[in-house]
Amino acid sequence: MRRKTKYPGVTQIGPGRYELRAQIRVAGSDKWTWVRKRVEAANTEEAADAQRKLRTDLVSAKTEAPSSPQYPTLTDYARSWLARRKTRGAKPSTLARAAQVLEQGILPVLGDRRADEIRKNDIEEWLSWAAKSRSQKRRIRSPETINGWLRLLKTVLRDAVGDLDLPRDPTFRVKGLPARPTRITDEQPNSLTDDELRRFLDAMPGETAEIRALCVVGFFTGMRFGEISALTWNDVREDAGLLLIRRSHWRGKVTTTKTGKNRSAALHPVMLGALREQRKVLLERHLPAIGAALVFPSATGGYHVPSYLEKPFRRILKAAKIEKHLSAHGMRRTFNNLMRQARVDRVVLHATIGHSSESMTEHYSNVRPEEKLAAVNQLVESARLDQIWLFRWLSGVNGTSTPSGSSP
Repeated sequence: MRRKTKYPGVTQIGPGRYELRAQIRVAGSDKWTWVRKRVEAANTEEAADAQRKLRTDLVSAKTEAPSSPQYPTLTDYARSWLARRKTRGAKPSTLARAAQVLEQGILPVLGDRRADEIRKNDIEEWLSWAAKSRSQKRRIRSPETINGWLRLLKTVLRDAVGDLDLPRDPTFRVKGLPARPTRITDEQPNSLTDDELRRFLDAMPGETAEIRALCVVGFFTGMRFGEISALTWNDVREDAGLLLIRRSHWRGKVTTTKTGKNRSAALHPVMLGALREQRKVLLERHLPAIGAALVFPSATGGYHVPSYLEKPFRRILKAAKIEKHLSAHGMRRTFNNLMRQARVDRVVLHATIGHSSESMTEHYSNVRPEEKLAAVNQLVESARLDQIWLFRWLSGVNGTSTPSGSSP
C-alpha cells in the first residue's frame, strides 16, 4: 500500500506508517539532495510535522561550523618530519643527531602536546627545564648545547606551521640562553698554534706511516675526518696536484660531503711523500692500494672512526710537550685558524675547506690548483715550516731526500 497525501514528500505506506522525503541544498554548491526516512505517525498531519522537523535538522547539520582539524602531537609530527628528511637525502649523521636531541632533550617535555597547543610560554618553560637537566655523565649541559636544541626545535615547529597550517609559530621571539662566560686561563681550544704544529710534526716520525699520512692530510687540507677516512686512491691526482674530496662516511655509511658539493685540496709535496709511504706499507701487507681502494683502511678493511686518533694524539702531544686536548676535528680547526692568520684569500680558503658560507662567491670564482698550493705554502711559512725543514722531516719519514717519484 502506497498512497500520496496532500503534503508533498509525505507518502503513506501502511496503517500508521509513512515515508518522508526532504530536499536540501548541498552546502557551498547549487546541487540539491533528497533524504528518505520512514516513521510511524497517528495521522498525516503528525507525519507532516515529522517531515518539517527532518528538514530543519538536516539544514542545521549542513550549516553548522565544520569540526576543528585534528592536529598530531609533537612526537608524532617530529617522527614524520625525520622520515621525510630521510627520503629527501639528509645525511645519516645529521638525522641521527636530530633524532637523539628530539628523543632526549625535547620530546620528554613537549612531546605529548598537540602541535597547535604549544605556545611561547611552553617553549620558555622547556628552556628552563633544559638548562637544569643533566647529561648521562651527570653534568649540567652548557648553554651552547641547549641553544643547539632550540635551533632544532625552531626548525621542526616552523616546518609544522607550513605542513599543518598552524595559526602561529610558537618559537617567534624566543631567545636562547646567554653564553656562559669563560676564563681565558681555562680556555683550551681544540687546535694548535703555528709553533705547536711544528712541535707536533717534529714528534710524529715515530708513529706508523698511516698515522703520519693521516695527520699530514688533516693538517694540510683541513678535511673533515669522515672525508679523510673515505679517500680512495682515485682521489689522489698527482698529475693535477690535487686531492679530490668527493665523499664522506658516518659509521660506515658513505654519503656526499657535508655540504653535498665536491671540492679539492692542493697535493703538497710533503703530503704526497707521506701518501706514497702509506701506499708502500699497504702493498707490503698485500692490501690493495690503487683505484677505488681506501687510502686509510681499518684493520677490518672498513672505515676508521675519529677515536682512532685519540691514543696516537696523546702520545704525540706528550712527546711534543703540548698540554692540551686535540681531537681529530682539531686538525681542521688548526688548518682554518692558521690559514686565516696567514691572511689567505677567503675564496681560496672556502674552496679548500668546504664551508657552506660565501657559496655564491665560490660559484662565480674559479680557484686554480696553483692558488690552493700557494695558500698551503702561506700556512707553511706562517708556521715557519720552511721547505728545507719539511724535506728533512719527510726524509726521516720515508728515507728520501725529495718528494719526487712515481705516483701513488
